[in-house]
Formats: sequence, structure tokens, C-alpha cells
Amino acid sequence: MNALLEGLFDGIEKAFGKEATKRKNHLAGAVAGDDEGSQLLLLNAAEEFCYKKGSNELNEVALILKALYDVDLVEEEHVVHWYSKGLKGDKKDSQIWKNAQPFIDWIRNAESESKEE
Repeated sequence: MNALLEGLFDGIEKAFGKEATKRKNHLAGAVAGDDEGSQLLLLNAAEEFCYKKGSNELNEVALILKALYDVDLVEEEHVVHWYSKGLKGDKKDSQIWKNAQPFIDWIRNAESESKEE
């Protein structure tokens, strides 16, 4: 999964979220439906890609997550699981978790609103 992201997004400096949307068909082949394992692999690969590439991607992490979510490559529960696991991991103080927080809050609010209905 890491190699796939490197190949698809090498040379892209900004607007990674938009590029993820454009390349969704390539990514969809690697993410097998509702399979939690492949979705977590994609999220972990996106995380590593952001670390390697630097500040632009770290700043865009919420947009990247939203793009992957909007094109149905990742589901709420898997994103929240990935985020929760990351907050407890080796890199728990990383900027990526702070930058992902707005998207996680949005997902959690959307989930609780749909449960109320």
C-alpha cells in the first residue's frame, strides 16, 4: 500500500486530497470493500506518506481523510479506529493527530446525529 501511494502521488506538492479523488479507481483496487484490514492499511500508508513528504501533507491530513471518505475508500469506524490507535502509539504527539482532529470531530458529530434520527 505504501508503494502504491508513493507511485500515485510522487511529485504532487499540494492538493493531495483532490488528487486522491482523481485517483480513486487505482486506490479502490487495493481496498477490498468493507475489509477493515485493507482500509487500515490505506490509512497507515497515508499517514506514512504524510510523514515522509512533510508539512504540506501534514497540514492537509483532514482534507486527505475527507477525500478518502467521500469516495468511499474508508468508513467512519475504521478512520476513528485508526485515529484512536494513533493517539496511543509511538507517534502520539505527532502533528498529524492534531490536524486530523477536525475531521474526526465531524465524523463523530455526523454519527451521533444519525443515531438520534
